[in-house]
Amino acid sequence: MVTFGTRRTLESPASLAAALVLAAFMTPVVAQSITDDDRELEQIQEILSRDGPYSLDLLGPLSRLGLIYQEGEDYALALVTLERAQHIVRINKGLHSMEQVPLVRQLITVEEARGNHEGAWDRQQDLLALLRRHPDDVRTVPVLREVADRQMEVLAAVIAGERPPEVVLGCFYKQWPTQGDGSCDAGSKSTVVQGMLAEAQRTYLDAIAVMLRQGLYDSDDLRALELEVLRGVDLMRSRYYKGPTARPIPMAPAYVGASSLEPWRSRMAAVVQVAEWELPYPSEPSLQGDDDDHVFTKQVHIMDPYHRGRQSLRRLYAYSAASSNSSVRQAEAVAQMADWDLLYSHNGRAIESYQVARAMLEDAGSPASSVEQLFAPATPIVLPAFQPNPLLRDETRAATGYIDVAFEITKYGRSRAVEILDDANADNAAKQDLMALIRASRYRPRLTDGTFADATPVRMRYYLYE
Repeated sequence: MVTFGTRRTLESPASLAAALVLAAFMTPVVAQSITDDDRELEQIQEILSRDGPYSLDLLGPLSRLGLIYQEGEDYALALVTLERAQHIVRINKGLHSMEQVPLVRQLITVEEARGNHEGAWDRQQDLLALLRRHPDDVRTVPVLREVADRQMEVLAAVIAGERPPEVVLGCFYKQWPTQGDGSCDAGSKSTVVQGMLAEAQRTYLDAIAVMLRQGLYDSDDLRALELEVLRGVDLMRSRYYKGPTARPIPMAPAYVGASSLEPWRSRMAAVVQVAEWELPYPSEPSLQGDDDDHVFTKQVHIMDPYHRGRQSLRRLYAYSAASSNSSVRQAEAVAQMADWDLLYSHNGRAIESYQVARAMLEDAGSPASSVEQLFAPATPIVLPAFQPNPLLRDETRAATGYIDVAFEITKYGRSRAVEILDDANADNAAKQDLMALIRASRYRPRLTDGTFADATPVRMRYYLYE
């Protein structure tokens, strides 16, 4: 570790700049054994003597020294060291340069490690503000996704019954943090879920918008981001959707002028921008959305989970078509649009889109196995298909038993006539759980002899694990 005198200098209220200038004139550290932080300090002293306190060459050793302090749980020194590195970047590259992003991310990690949740939150908001100043820079994409993933992790904790500090720090008990009504300390859990999901969706969509501006339609990262958006929308559906006649809980508070409430952190700005993006490839009329040109109608559709999800699925199809993906991949994108319609009981529209997907495969001369994979696989496709299929075997685990089951899947994806045929090492609870899962799930309709029959029988084996 550093000598006692050097440590006291770095821990003093003076800035690290002054400490480093002083260190340049100190007698080099002499110790029984030279440690990593001694080596970095020695290199810092050399650069200070040669190039002065604002040299960009200081960034490497300062970043490494900050990491050493962080790993040694010397968080105060880690923070002051990394903040000095950030100051050097700002002097040389400007206040809002992307070069400081790795340092801000490291500062957030240090704040979290020392339990300073408020400090971590404030730095994350600074990071988001910085990233959004570079809407054309693809370097922002992985960082935005990392932040959004973290936002979804916090939301998962809320859904599990926890109360992470971000709930209060972000004032998620209030529909809009800038409004005077309501409390930041207590309120409805559904309001918290709605607000946190809106924040994460906005961050994912910010990243998507960057990639769209660059025309990166064939990027797997773009598709992965859209799938995260869809999983978020599906969370709202699975928790709050009560059927086609019920009024859905919106993806964000239903206020058309929402953006004016939070001009910088608006939860709707990126959503509106991407929703209105001109798609790179036009779809067939049957696949088009039913968005009205009226501003109010567009806003309502943007906030509605059904329309939000369908917009994302339409974009996925457009990316696939614009990238000249295989007919199978394009047909799968159309089938998932139909799946979404079915989940929201738009049955006629769903069947029409399934027919479009089937025709795409037939027109392309795809083999029968491709049609079977899409519409008649051995294990039925549980909707939505972008979520893990709970009926599939987990090839990474050793099965401890199985249950053979038969049931029928109707034309509109419902199950009926569920029957247990055989089992091995399956108790009554496991069998009842499986029957409940099959009855509660929605399925992609199955194609039999070229048609979607009123009901198609299915027999399958469901595996059990410890």
